[in-house]
Amino acid sequence: MQKGFSTAAILTLMVGIVAVALVIAFSFIAIFPSTPVDNVDQAKALAEQYASAQGLDLQVKEIMEFSNQYYAIIQERNTGVNAFEVLVDKATGRVFLEPGPSMMWNTKYGHMRSRSPTANMPVSLEQALQNAQQWLDFNFPGARAGDAETFYGYYTVDFSRDNQVIGMLSVNGYSGEIWFHTWHGQFIQMIEYE
Repeated sequence: MQKGFSTAAILTLMVGIVAVALVIAFSFIAIFPSTPVDNVDQAKALAEQYASAQGLDLQVKEIMEFSNQYYAIIQERNTGVNAFEVLVDKATGRVFLEPGPSMMWNTKYGHMRSRSPTANMPVSLEQALQNAQQWLDFNFPGARAGDAETFYGYYTVDFSRDNQVIGMLSVNGYSGEIWFHTWHGQFIQMIEYE
């Protein structure tokens, strides 16, 4: 003869499952805010919060608005070196380390941290711009590489056509490899805070 679970046991199990689900749901909301970001000032404030949460003397150097999200350069105040790049999601307000070079090539703040990170790399700024332009000539004919921003382990370059920013790429400071930022969408505006 099989015995089933009592009504009290089933009710206790159900209440427990609901309680766990609510705890998870409210925890998830606290970790990942869901407030739309309507302007550059809001994006800057969120990027500054993210930077200060890293426990270092960091500041927002630049914000670029794209159709898909806001992009920010976070800079070390004491050295003037660009620390890392973050994205601010327009729909939710979430701030996260930009995928690609900021995660993978950054020798101080990314996954490839080294014991002696430096912004002085074997691939010079001039060579990085040459590599960027060669890649653009092949992949975006008529586009021109702009100024390069130096980070620990790599450079990031905006590029334009007809004096209008149309994209961004990064150049590895050790190998010269190019990483095209495919995730931004259409450029809208840029504000520098230097």
